[in-house]
Amino acid sequence: MATTVTAPTAKATPSIAHLATDPLRNFKFNVNIMHPHISGFTTMGFMTVSGLNVTTEVIPYREGGMNTTTQKMPGQSDFAPITLSQGVAVGSGPMWQWMRELFTVMQGTGTGAPGQDFRATVDVMVLDHPVTTPTVPVKAIYRIYNAWITSMAFSDLDAGANAVLMQQISLAHEGFDYKLASRIGLSGVSF
Repeated sequence: MATTVTAPTAKATPSIAHLATDPLRNFKFNVNIMHPHISGFTTMGFMTVSGLNVTTEVIPYREGGMNTTTQKMPGQSDFAPITLSQGVAVGSGPMWQWMRELFTVMQGTGTGAPGQDFRATVDVMVLDHPVTTPTVPVKAIYRIYNAWITSMAFSDLDAGANAVLMQQISLAHEGFDYKLASRIGLSGVSF
């Protein structure tokens, strides 16, 4: 009688990589501009959002008798301008209307009413990926306070090029909040 010898089966070692440890992707996001009186802003798509950072100045302090080290204290915090880029599409006029509101503040000839606020709250929402459900949960959100357009630029027009007409805006603002979802799955985060 012949006996069969089977090789011992290797026990699979579980991987440490799984959805709970995967970083969020930076290419799936929406921007929502909540302007107090300009309509037409919906949840918008942009190609890029850059400049989400804060820097706090350092105030060095030194006392007589403690000359070997410098004490460092926090000074003023400053928030960098945020830059958003997107393709120009027909019917996307609220950005230009928002920019023109500044002329009311500066010289009284813009589209806004005197004394009307030109600042807006902007939410940048990082969405879950991969998309597995019809409603995609927001996994991280930046809420930008008192934003207003400081510059608006358009790409060059070139009859010999094969490109998309782009617009780029820069926003000055007075700070932002940041929230991150506490777990994976259908749960999201909001303000």
